[in-house]
Amino acid sequence: MQSTYGFILLVLINVSGTKQAKNYSAVLLNRLEITERYRRDMLTRPSMKNSSHTIVAVGLGIIEVAGIDPQKQVITLNVNFELKWCDDLLQWNITEQTCLKRNRSEIFFQADEIWTPDIFAVNGPGPMKKDARLEYPILVVCTGMARWSYQEKLVSYCEIDVLNFPFDRQYCSILLQSTIFDASQFKLRSLYNVVRLYNYINTEWEISHTTIDEVDLYNPNHKRHFSTLKIDMELVRLSRFYVLKIILPFGIISSVAVFSFCLPTGSGEKITLTVSILLSLIIYLQMISNFVPKTERGFCTLTLYSNIVFILVFLSCIFNTFTIFIYYHDQYSEKHTAPKRKKSMLLTVHKSLIQLNKQRWIFLRKRRNIDENLPENSNIHGIELLHDIQYFRQSLTNLFSRRNSVITATSLTSFDLRHPLFYPKSQAKQSARKTAVVIDRILFIIYLISMSLSVLILFQSTNRSRVASLAKTNRTNQLINLRKSKTDPLPIFRGCPH
Repeated sequence: MQSTYGFILLVLINVSGTKQAKNYSAVLLNRLEITERYRRDMLTRPSMKNSSHTIVAVGLGIIEVAGIDPQKQVITLNVNFELKWCDDLLQWNITEQTCLKRNRSEIFFQADEIWTPDIFAVNGPGPMKKDARLEYPILVVCTGMARWSYQEKLVSYCEIDVLNFPFDRQYCSILLQSTIFDASQFKLRSLYNVVRLYNYINTEWEISHTTIDEVDLYNPNHKRHFSTLKIDMELVRLSRFYVLKIILPFGIISSVAVFSFCLPTGSGEKITLTVSILLSLIIYLQMISNFVPKTERGFCTLTLYSNIVFILVFLSCIFNTFTIFIYYHDQYSEKHTAPKRKKSMLLTVHKSLIQLNKQRWIFLRKRRNIDENLPENSNIHGIELLHDIQYFRQSLTNLFSRRNSVITATSLTSFDLRHPLFYPKSQAKQSARKTAVVIDRILFIIYLISMSLSVLILFQSTNRSRVASLAKTNRTNQLINLRKSKTDPLPIFRGCPH
């Protein structure tokens, strides 16, 4: 709309003559003339005198690290671009508005009115939404120098390594390049030679180290070299949140399982405590699953630590069950074997009575003659009962004599006044309970050491990430925080050549 309006005004100026043209300011006349000039050469690459290629200086200011997606392997940055280039079609110098060094005139243009460089992150998926940078105006000086500052969401691919999460460091590279012009026509240069933290917003990530390289990369699709601005960054994750909200509560809950081996086995609370801790850890793992990176490229240190602690608590539940089994084994076996002993005693008595009846009938057959000579009024069943009583008396006499012989054979010093049936069992019970207590003490020491060693996994990941950082960041840090810096960086690109 503005370009059409400018064209109409330009036609009216040419028709109305010089008398009517004096009603328009010099800035408006220059703006209309330049837009009409660019209407014919919108896609023409700008050039300056004594220069065969277009030089565009790029200044990158990072506002915020919006996020890092380990699953998609991308990093999202909110950045502020500051571009400067020279264009001979943007020069003007008239009597009413002279282009002097101290008093240079300036005109603002829309991005669709003049030529703008097509600079994108070639190692990224590209802009997902409508290009919002076209809404930002471009400041043009009468010497032909254009300055374009705009904010954009920059998305770039980055190989994310979550091994040391949450004490990890990520190394990402951003490749800024033109998609049309090769290195023989278009050159990208760094405007400040540093990466600025432009009103940086503190989030989960902190940028600790950056470097800038101006290289020419070969594109196999176009079979040409393209001027590229390569920006390498080292990002450090701020792990205080994960330590206070995840690692510390998880370690406190799991450490309570160690004290289950200190509880008396007879209290009946050992299994209850370990199962309660196990359920608490399951619920806590579900809560922290949203904070753990979701990727199939490898597992992180926090996942390894939580799984090891969970397995230790699960094994403590099994070990406590085994200890209780040893402690109450004799008591349970006595209850289950008591009915079998009664059945065996009844079976023995039954067999003995059958054998007694057989002996009684044999004895009656031998004395049949005696029974026939008895008087009619004699009681035969009473005689049989007397024989049975005599037999039982003889058996008890033999049993008593055997018992006396056993007691006299043993010494009085080793003789225990407790009942002989319960003495060996009570001794077995005491030994089993002592064994259970010893097992509890051993497991307490083992688990105390294991829980302490599991924490070393987290500290090892911290040291490993620091060693990797020292190995990769050998170059000078080209990062400057505008809030902490007393002086602003001076631009390398000063102005357009005459």
